[in-house]
Amino acid sequence: MIDFLAYPFFQRALLAGLLTAVLCGSLSFFVLLRRLAFVGSGVAHAAFGGVAIAALLGVPTPLGGAAAALAVAWATSRSSGDSSVSEDTAVGVFTVAAMALGVVAIGFLKSNVDLFGLMFGNILTASAADLWFLAGATGAILLLLAWYFRPLLLSSIDDEGAEANGVNVRGMRLLVLSLVGMAVVVALKVVGILLVSALLVLPGAIARPLTDRWPGFLAGSIGAAVLMLLGGLVFSVSVDIAPGAAIILVGTLLFLVSLALRRFRR
Repeated sequence: MIDFLAYPFFQRALLAGLLTAVLCGSLSFFVLLRRLAFVGSGVAHAAFGGVAIAALLGVPTPLGGAAAALAVAWATSRSSGDSSVSEDTAVGVFTVAAMALGVVAIGFLKSNVDLFGLMFGNILTASAADLWFLAGATGAILLLLAWYFRPLLLSSIDDEGAEANGVNVRGMRLLVLSLVGMAVVVALKVVGILLVSALLVLPGAIARPLTDRWPGFLAGSIGAAVLMLLGGLVFSVSVDIAPGAAIILVGTLLFLVSLALRRFRR
């Protein structure tokens, strides 16, 4: 491990991991509070369609992924505003449509697309440009979270009570889903489309059994994400496996440990 710290590529991977951990750990707090695990997964898979269409049109693939993720997030928020349609139903419909468009786009592509990298990511190949993108996006999302933290927290805990206190509940739902969509695109380089939803769910799932108050829940979610990313990187280079898979496996192990600690405390 000490030897790897001397390599620039590993230093960049560590920085990318820390930035992604703080971002996803913060959002995982709200994803768990609002029970958006499936929605996060749907938005992540919708990004696949955007990336494929962007590659077909010759535009930067992160822009395509961001556009698709945000489009599905916004469409889900608008549709779920109708009491007859749940968030899960709306995101399920829009996700499969986005993925189908992605499959069609790939069929028309004349050049090779790194599907393995797209699906599973590779944090060890993070470049300086990737770090700047991560830092800028993470800073913007965290700033929005801090600015709207109180109404987001109130609407996540109690919609009716928040509305009675003047909170724009529908606007907060749209904001959370939009931030999840942005975080999906940010984290694609780290763990890929197939695993990015886990990065938005596992940190909060690890912290939830260990605390009953929201400050500890939020801090624990961020801390769990940092442990996942750093532990996964160490695990990856130690046994030579894909970094994205190693990160999620470490997170799963931490989740099982947190459940065991919860039972022990009881």
